[in-house]
Amino acid sequence: MSLRSPRSALRVGLLLACAAHASCGASPDYTAEDLEAATAQLRDHVRLRTFETGLLFGEGWVARAPDDAELRALYARQLAGWRLSREIREQADAVFTDDPDSPWGLHIQALGHLAGSDWDPAVEPSRRAWEALPLPEFAATYLQVLGYSDFEAAFDFLETLDAETRDTPELFAARAALENQARYRREDPAWADSSLATYTEMRERWPDHVDGYLRPAEDLFRANRSEEALPLIEQAVALSPGSVDVRQWHWWILFESEVLPADERRPAVEASIAEFQDAAPESVRGFSALAAMYRDLEDEQRARELEAAIVERDPTSRHASLVYLRQARAPSQELRRIREDHGEDSPEYRAQLEVVRDAVYEYLERPHYDDTYLGGAYIDLFYALQDMDPIPAEELAEAVRGLVEYERLNPHITYGTALRAMIDHTPYAEEAAELARNGLTASIDYVRRLRSIFDTEGELEQAARGSLSGVYDGMGWAYFKAGRIEDARHTLERALVLSENGQARFHVGQVYEHLAAEAEEREDEEQAVEWLDRAEDFYIAGFGGTRGENLNEAALEALYERRRGTRDGIEEYLATLDERDRIRRRERILESRVEAAGTYESFQLARLDGDFVDSADLEGKIAVLHFWGTWCGPCIAEMPGYQKFDARYRDDPEVAVLSISNDKATDVIEEYLAKNNFNFTVLVDDGYVNRSGVSAWPTTWFVDREGYVQFVKIGSTMKLDEEFSWRVEAIREDTGTP
Repeated sequence: MSLRSPRSALRVGLLLACAAHASCGASPDYTAEDLEAATAQLRDHVRLRTFETGLLFGEGWVARAPDDAELRALYARQLAGWRLSREIREQADAVFTDDPDSPWGLHIQALGHLAGSDWDPAVEPSRRAWEALPLPEFAATYLQVLGYSDFEAAFDFLETLDAETRDTPELFAARAALENQARYRREDPAWADSSLATYTEMRERWPDHVDGYLRPAEDLFRANRSEEALPLIEQAVALSPGSVDVRQWHWWILFESEVLPADERRPAVEASIAEFQDAAPESVRGFSALAAMYRDLEDEQRARELEAAIVERDPTSRHASLVYLRQARAPSQELRRIREDHGEDSPEYRAQLEVVRDAVYEYLERPHYDDTYLGGAYIDLFYALQDMDPIPAEELAEAVRGLVEYERLNPHITYGTALRAMIDHTPYAEEAAELARNGLTASIDYVRRLRSIFDTEGELEQAARGSLSGVYDGMGWAYFKAGRIEDARHTLERALVLSENGQARFHVGQVYEHLAAEAEEREDEEQAVEWLDRAEDFYIAGFGGTRGENLNEAALEALYERRRGTRDGIEEYLATLDERDRIRRRERILESRVEAAGTYESFQLARLDGDFVDSADLEGKIAVLHFWGTWCGPCIAEMPGYQKFDARYRDDPEVAVLSISNDKATDVIEEYLAKNNFNFTVLVDDGYVNRSGVSAWPTTWFVDREGYVQFVKIGSTMKLDEEFSWRVEAIREDTGTP
């Protein structure tokens, strides 16, 4: 199969035609054969991962043949080896200027996203490139992108490829990498063996392709199989002695494993370094790899000399930016050491906070290749400023603004810890509320990016609700500090509807205390007492019966003194909180009994084992019918409590506890139960949920012996076993034993 596009061939023909006609301008200084040889050589650099030499060679050829899109794509592949996303984008733009729909331009665009570890935006251009021009390298890129963005879709795509496309080194390497991912994504270690077998076949078919040796050596080393990894990486070194990628893994396997005696490791690494320096051209990428290795060898002086050479050669390069970042992060690492050795109240720790701040400011003034690492720098700055005494308010506010602009990996810090610090320690509460509002989308996007780590849709939803709850908490607290009391109240209460949140409970309690103070000013003592009671309830719920550093505990103590005018008896009061909370919760639950109890829709539903349960068989028993699904976050959150509740009544002949799952596939339910060691009875929905009118999740009915629903609980329950049993026992007491 030819790897040159028809469009590229057409351009070569036009260039040769122009050479024969003066009207076309200056003739090129190369022939069609020269161009073919150049692209072949660039492919060799990809095959051998000699991106340093390939970059220099490709740069020269792009200057000579700027209109050849395939040539630019091969040059972009060298740039991708360096992870130079900015330069790759420039190559894509150059191709799109001439042809906005060029498949080579789309391929380059996808490479640029991959170089920046930005998987989702790479999906569309890689797919379009493959569909427009079905080349193996395009298929391999699309497969790689899907492997990170939509793992199962990657396997589906692999099955659609024809034999000719699959029978190429690019697809063998991409398939083996996908199989290795499956080991973790599918939680099946057998996929690791499949991956290694694919690499073995690749070496047999294409013994001169370095990925057939390098990639399995990496995987074996990570699996602590260094004795198997070493011969493979040494074969890769023999194939490509000047490759940074190959040499780095050679050094790590020699030095960090026990394949060699301890006294032989350093000499072996140094010998490999000397061979590399003879084989490879000097480059900032090579200097960066060497600096990292010398630092592992504890030769800090040599590492710094190499980093100085990087900055001197190319102060605006990506590798120079990494040097600046390491220098900026070093004081933060020292700060952590000081905290462990001396504590946060020590003079050493306080002095180091200033060093961290100054180092970050210096880093922010440096030239940056892109903004990838600015978010991490602002995190270091924020934590240093937050620990200062006094906290510099204006600097803290600027640090939070920097986090909002640049930090993408830790929204729980940006829109949680940092935003609350901005609210509490700066005069910009109103601005913080607006920043929090913008953080709602960022938080959801972050959770969705982590979709693969969740086993069920319910677990994903639970995480999303928790993330949103934190953002609403920050927003509501900002409203409170800005004097927007009603906005604060509603927003904080919304945070608690989404997820249990002790800090939000403290913030709601503070709002209620403020409303109590307003009522006192109006001389409405009854209303004031009601607000204070509510504040106390929220503090108690957030207190959770634990002692130590807890905002709700401190608030309870302050409220106790406010209401009584003294701290006398406070220890006895705090000691009774658990029981007081329990009594109040039980009172509210018993008061929630359905006023006009009615019967429910009858059913015949299958259990997971295939046997059927008929609602008619529940007559004479107290029945608990719990509607849930593995896709439901609040359902998942309360399942451990439900398992405990089910076990409590499993042997009780008067009580039947049944769960009805709304999941579409029984295997999803079975896998979830097995993973969590749950064994409660699950009935499979056949449309009954819709027929019965259940529309909120989870929903639980508590049915008396005559079939009347006496209690309905909608939403999750923090202390499920206890609170569900109160309802069951209340029905038992009312109806008595038949």
